[in-house]
Amino acid sequence: MTSETPTPPPVDPPSASPQALTAAMRWTSIVSVWVVTIVAAVLIGVFANDAGYLGWLGIAMAGSLLVAMGVQLATQVKRGFVIRFGSSVAGSFVILVVATGILALLHA
Repeated sequence: MTSETPTPPPVDPPSASPQALTAAMRWTSIVSVWVVTIVAAVLIGVFANDAGYLGWLGIAMAGSLLVAMGVQLATQVKRGFVIRFGSSVAGSFVILVVATGILALLHA
């Protein structure tokens, strides 16, 4: 009886699966969602009527959530995903809160 040790499966080279984003890429993935949210808030302020802007701001928040998820999944990096996604969504929320306040003052 011969005892053979099983060989481990081949490991992908480190360049094949990135483990972390650079600081610039992290901020780019977060701020890009904020820019989309600002554009949506401005468009809502310009085109929404007095009675409908609050509903559109809710839709903008839902859209920014989807954009944030798409952008963060597109990075294909697990490490820091929750922090990047949370920062994107929290920033979008703050932007839309400020936009709500401004629009409430304009439409009052």
